[in-house]
Amino acid sequence: MNSHDDTQGHSFDPAALPFFRSDDTDEAVASRGSFAVPTAARAHLARKSPQAPASEIPVDEINRRVAAFEDEVRDISTPSISDEDFWLAVADLRRKAVDRQVQSLEGRHGLSDAAREEMGRQHIIDVVNEHVAEQMRSDGQRNVWSDVYRQQISKATFDQMFRLGRYQELIDDDGVENIHIHGHDLVFAEYSDGTMVQKPPVASSDEQLMEDLQFFANRNGEEARSFSSAHPDLDMDLLGYVRLAAVAKPITERPSAVLRIHRYINITLEQLVEFGTLTADQAHFLETGVKAKKTFVICGEGGDGKTTLMRAMAGKIGPMEQIVTIEKERELHLKKLHGRVVPPFALQYRPGTGERDAYGHSPGEYTLEKCMEKALRLNSRRIMVGEVRGPEIVSMIHAMQTGAGTMSTTHADGPDDCIDRLAGLGIERYGKSYMMEQLGRHIDFVIQMAKVEDPTGKTVRRVTHISEVMPAEGERGVSTQDVFRFEQGQQQARFVRMPSRERLRQDLIRAGLDESRFQGGVQ
Repeated sequence: MNSHDDTQGHSFDPAALPFFRSDDTDEAVASRGSFAVPTAARAHLARKSPQAPASEIPVDEINRRVAAFEDEVRDISTPSISDEDFWLAVADLRRKAVDRQVQSLEGRHGLSDAAREEMGRQHIIDVVNEHVAEQMRSDGQRNVWSDVYRQQISKATFDQMFRLGRYQELIDDDGVENIHIHGHDLVFAEYSDGTMVQKPPVASSDEQLMEDLQFFANRNGEEARSFSSAHPDLDMDLLGYVRLAAVAKPITERPSAVLRIHRYINITLEQLVEFGTLTADQAHFLETGVKAKKTFVICGEGGDGKTTLMRAMAGKIGPMEQIVTIEKERELHLKKLHGRVVPPFALQYRPGTGERDAYGHSPGEYTLEKCMEKALRLNSRRIMVGEVRGPEIVSMIHAMQTGAGTMSTTHADGPDDCIDRLAGLGIERYGKSYMMEQLGRHIDFVIQMAKVEDPTGKTVRRVTHISEVMPAEGERGVSTQDVFRFEQGQQQARFVRMPSRERLRQDLIRAGLDESRFQGGVQ
């Protein structure tokens, strides 16, 4: 009879086995034969329980220790989440889950984003489980992904499909404002204080980076955009709070991109006062200007907070007024402002495909001029043009001419420079004299924003100028006059003078401007 038969019918206590005894010496263990339990394993399994002597270890405790030991061994062979094998597996799982998602969505229209995500989550669970089953068949239990690892890889796959994948961890860092990508392995995060910190790679290769960017560009349904060597320029909104600007070969040596994260979508002027971006007096002045339906252009460098201020100012528009926004890529998202009742019409440029015609338009293209024409037919009370950096100038001029009060942003480093830049953008279309005349007649105020250092050396955003714009004699035809001005050594812009045009001043007073606030300077 073999040893297995000898044990049948008898009480079997695993704790009595020498393997689990804690009082054996190294010599005693060695004398039993050539087999010896590794020292580390013996120390782990045979350490004394605080509830019982080693010779009386309960069977449940032994099982727990053995299971823990097996988990430790398995985790040693499991790749780290930072390893490329992890992300290669995520890319493979994403491809499989996306294929199933496409098949499931065929013929099913009108599904909400939440329903699509739930469907995708189930597909991810299915492909992960199938992968684990295949691991079991080919490698056995030893190399099967642990539950924790499965959760990590499932979340990463979900983020790849419905969020921003490998970038999501950086985007979820509240301090990060911009992510600069110069090929897959040169990645830098720009923080709110202006510092740049190098980060780990966001892809396993430049080819994988291109695949990820193409996936982001193509997953927006009817708003999808092409991105390839034939279409190497990409600008688009992602998730409603991230702006993607990307370029590919042959425009650049390597695929590159910048992701701008808009942290403050639902923002108010009062909150910006609390942040120190502007003073209470400036906020009051801007609020009355908005209510008086005056036209503002907000200028500054990239990342100075122009779009955030524009959102906050738009929050002072009456909740029942119909707003139309015109943008090359959606960034304003005014529908998310708290308190709006009538939602805005958010019009967006759509690029065309194929050869351009004699007028420079591609088939399927929906130009900014068409957006402007449609805005006039949408019974709009306010037409707001987002960032003006090129062809948007035409829409901006038309919006200003309606006289309903509009807002725009542009890149410039001062009120006078702002006027010159806008004139330069429209000079080819309209000529210099016409541009200067229109800007002088229809822009009421230029708001300048900038990043400055506070007394501690920290970089902060400030509204440095609110300047009145007026027609003027002479070759230039336009002049500006500061209402608020920031000067070196100050921490906030100070009140200088009231607007000089009497009609403008009276319009502001009727809209609620309290002139007494400005007699003694900044409050």
